Amino acid sequence: MSQLNMLDAIGEKMDQLDFDGDLSLNWDKDAHVIELEITMTAQSEAGIQVEDQNGATIDDGPVTYQDAILFYDETRLHGEDYADDYLAIFGFNGKKGIDVATVDALFIYLQDLLDDGESDLMDFVDGTSDNDLFALNFDDVAFEEILAQQPDANNRIFLPYPKY
Repeated sequence: MSQLNMLDAIGEKMDQLDFDGDLSLNWDKDAHVIELEITMTAQSEAGIQVEDQNGATIDDGPVTYQDAILFYDETRLHGEDYADDYLAIFGFNGKKGIDVATVDALFIYLQDLLDDGESDLMDFVDGTSDNDLFALNFDDVAFEEILAQQPDANNRIFLPYPKY
């Protein structure tokens, strides 16, 4: 059996998440990046006006929120250049790939983030939220705490960059 690569491992972890929205992977072979796209949809209540990410006003109907996580090759790109465009960014080491501990921690944290995000989006579109803006916020400190709890050995096991 061949070793699991990072694209397949991320895909398997995505499939294990309990999430009512849509998750998809986009792999740009030439740029050596992988995007994990997150899409949430909630039904807005009649009489509650919501402006979506594109600036369109919705006063009754589905409201869609999209965001993404970027995995990028640190040997080819400077990830901080893209940080403002993504919920979170994770560098990997060229063909060596990304360590198992980071991927495991990310998906543990992501389950909580998506659960809270779905609930917050529902509150936002039904008018019960005190916030004027809805956005997922990646908590680096919470992620780092989960990462620190991962077995040390998983920091030394790498999921290689895909070859196909």
